[in-house]
Amino acid sequence: MRRLLDTNVCIDILRGRKKVVDRLAACRPKDCFISVVTEFELLQGADRAPAQYREDEHTKILRFIASLQVLPFDSECARIAARLNAGLLNRGTPVSITDVFIAATGLRHQSTTVTNNTKDFLKIEGLTLEDWR
Repeated sequence: MRRLLDTNVCIDILRGRKKVVDRLAACRPKDCFISVVTEFELLQGADRAPAQYREDEHTKILRFIASLQVLPFDSECARIAARLNAGLLNRGTPVSITDVFIAATGLRHQSTTVTNNTKDFLKIEGLTLEDWR
Protein backbone atom coordinates (compact mmCIF):
# COMPACT_ATOMS: atom_id res chain seq x y z
CA MET A 1 0.00 0.00 0.00
CA ARG A 2 1.30 3.42 -0.98
CA ARG A 3 1.39 5.91 1.90
CA LEU A 4 1.97 9.65 1.80
CA LEU A 5 3.28 10.86 5.16
CA ASP A 6 1.93 14.19 6.37
CA THR A 7 4.32 16.62 8.02
CA ASN A 8 3.07 15.90 11.54
CA VAL A 9 3.81 12.19 11.07
CA CYS A 10 7.33 13.02 9.89
CA ILE A 11 7.83 15.17 12.98
CA ASP A 12 6.67 12.26 15.17
CA ILE A 13 9.23 10.03 13.44
CA LEU A 14 12.02 12.59 13.79
CA ARG A 15 11.20 12.94 17.49
CA GLY A 16 11.27 9.17 17.94
CA ARG A 17 7.59 8.67 18.84
CA LYS A 18 7.76 4.89 19.23
CA LYS A 19 4.32 3.93 17.98
CA VAL A 20 4.73 5.98 14.80
CA VAL A 21 8.34 4.85 14.23
CA ASP A 22 7.19 1.23 14.61
CA ARG A 23 4.44 1.74 12.03
CA LEU A 24 6.96 3.19 9.57
CA ALA A 25 9.34 0.29 10.22
CA ALA A 26 6.53 -2.15 9.40
CA CYS A 27 6.14 -0.62 5.92
CA ARG A 28 8.18 -1.48 2.89
CA PRO A 29 10.52 1.49 2.30
CA LYS A 30 9.42 1.92 -1.30
CA ASP A 31 5.77 2.30 -0.19
CA CYS A 32 6.21 5.48 1.89
CA PHE A 33 6.55 8.94 0.37
CA ILE A 34 6.40 12.59 1.30
CA SER A 35 5.18 15.54 -0.71
CA VAL A 36 7.56 18.31 -1.67
CA VAL A 37 5.19 20.44 0.46
CA THR A 38 6.13 18.36 3.51
CA GLU A 39 9.79 18.80 2.62
CA PHE A 40 9.19 22.57 2.63
CA GLU A 41 7.38 22.47 5.99
CA LEU A 42 10.10 20.36 7.63
CA LEU A 43 12.91 22.58 6.35
CA GLN A 44 11.03 25.71 7.35
CA GLY A 45 10.67 24.24 10.84
CA ALA A 46 14.43 23.73 11.00
CA ASP A 47 14.99 27.34 9.93
CA ARG A 48 12.69 28.51 12.71
CA ALA A 49 14.49 26.54 15.41
CA PRO A 50 16.68 28.46 17.86
CA ALA A 51 19.95 29.36 16.12
CA GLN A 52 22.07 26.91 18.13
CA TYR A 53 19.91 23.94 16.94
CA ARG A 54 19.35 24.86 13.27
CA GLU A 55 22.32 23.01 11.80
CA ASP A 56 21.52 19.82 13.70
CA GLU A 57 17.84 20.06 12.74
CA HIS A 58 18.73 20.54 9.08
CA THR A 59 21.07 17.55 9.14
CA LYS A 60 18.44 15.36 10.78
CA ILE A 61 15.72 16.45 8.36
CA LEU A 62 17.87 16.11 5.24
CA ARG A 63 18.89 12.59 6.29
CA PHE A 64 15.23 11.70 6.85
CA ILE A 65 14.13 13.20 3.51
CA ALA A 66 16.87 11.27 1.71
CA SER A 67 15.38 8.01 3.02
CA LEU A 68 12.05 8.62 1.25
CA GLN A 69 10.88 9.46 -2.23
CA VAL A 70 9.69 13.07 -2.48
CA LEU A 71 6.65 13.46 -4.72
CA PRO A 72 6.42 16.69 -6.72
CA PHE A 73 3.54 19.13 -6.71
CA ASP A 74 2.88 19.21 -10.43
CA SER A 75 0.17 20.59 -12.73
CA GLU A 76 -2.15 17.64 -12.06
CA CYS A 77 -1.74 18.22 -8.30
CA ALA A 78 -2.55 21.90 -8.88
CA ARG A 79 -5.77 21.02 -10.70
CA ILE A 80 -6.81 18.62 -7.94
CA ALA A 81 -5.90 21.12 -5.22
CA ALA A 82 -7.87 23.90 -6.93
CA ARG A 83 -10.98 21.71 -7.07
CA LEU A 84 -10.56 20.55 -3.47
CA ASN A 85 -9.90 24.01 -2.07
CA ALA A 86 -12.81 25.57 -3.98
CA GLY A 87 -15.11 22.88 -2.60
CA LEU A 88 -13.89 23.45 0.95
CA LEU A 89 -14.28 27.22 0.66
CA ASN A 90 -17.71 26.90 -0.95
CA ARG A 91 -18.85 24.70 1.96
CA GLY A 92 -17.36 27.11 4.51
CA THR A 93 -14.96 24.43 5.81
CA PRO A 94 -11.49 25.70 4.81
CA VAL A 95 -8.29 23.97 5.87
CA SER A 96 -4.66 25.01 5.61
CA ILE A 97 -3.60 25.41 1.98
CA THR A 98 -0.55 23.24 2.64
CA ASP A 99 -2.89 20.47 3.81
CA VAL A 100 -4.85 20.86 0.58
CA PHE A 101 -1.60 20.58 -1.41
CA ILE A 102 -0.56 17.45 0.51
CA ALA A 103 -4.02 15.92 0.06
CA ALA A 104 -3.93 16.69 -3.68
CA THR A 105 -0.54 14.99 -3.93
CA GLY A 106 -1.93 11.93 -2.16
CA LEU A 107 -4.93 11.78 -4.48
CA ARG A 108 -2.78 12.35 -7.56
CA HIS A 109 -0.50 9.46 -6.62
CA GLN A 110 -3.30 7.20 -5.34
CA SER A 111 -1.81 7.03 -1.86
CA THR A 112 -3.25 6.74 1.61
CA THR A 113 -2.49 9.91 3.52
CA VAL A 114 -0.98 9.21 6.94
CA THR A 115 -1.72 12.04 9.37
CA ASN A 116 -2.70 12.71 12.95
CA ASN A 117 -4.64 15.74 11.72
CA THR A 118 -7.70 13.73 10.76
CA LYS A 119 -10.00 16.58 11.85
CA ASP A 120 -8.98 18.67 8.84
CA PHE A 121 -8.15 15.92 6.36
CA LEU A 122 -11.56 14.25 6.85
CA LYS A 123 -13.09 17.37 5.25
CA ILE A 124 -11.38 16.50 1.96
CA GLU A 125 -13.48 14.29 -0.28
CA GLY A 126 -12.02 11.12 -1.72
CA LEU A 127 -9.02 10.95 0.58
CA THR A 128 -8.08 7.69 2.29
CA LEU A 129 -6.54 8.29 5.73
CA GLU A 130 -4.55 6.47 8.39
CA ASP A 131 -3.64 7.81 11.82
CA TRP A 132 -0.54 6.08 13.20
CA ARG A 133 -0.95 7.48 16.69
